[in-house]
Amino acid sequence: MGKFDRYAFSAQPSFDEEQIRKAFAKAVPLKTLVIYCYDPRATEIPNAVSKLFGDETFPGDIVLDDSGNRLASTTTIFPVIVAGGRAVDALRSITVAQHLFGIRKIVVVHHSHCGATSFTADGIIEAYQREHHVDI
Repeated sequence: MGKFDRYAFSAQPSFDEEQIRKAFAKAVPLKTLVIYCYDPRATEIPNAVSKLFGDETFPGDIVLDDSGNRLASTTTIFPVIVAGGRAVDALRSITVAQHLFGIRKIVVVHHSHCGATSFTADGIIEAYQREHHVDI
């Protein structure tokens, strides 16, 4: 077990994956995962995807119980925001969303003049070491 694995939700004694997946499927009707860049110019992308497909809801509403506890959401779009909007950087989110929610559509949106796409893994590691004198 890894250093932090004991804190994972799935490590709790009451965890039942099948029941958790059923509860998620009822509480959140996600259908589409949208991956895009965290560039402030790209913030309207989930709304644009919702409009494009026509049968999507974003941002949706939070459904509360009688005590005001959050129970569910009406959103059907799951936004994943990563540097450069790269699918490889969102792979864990894609996998979990498909497993938990049965996501059917994955939309990857790039934008012009994206500075984040100019970095390679080696380049960012070298720059960090050069500027901070620490190996990340």
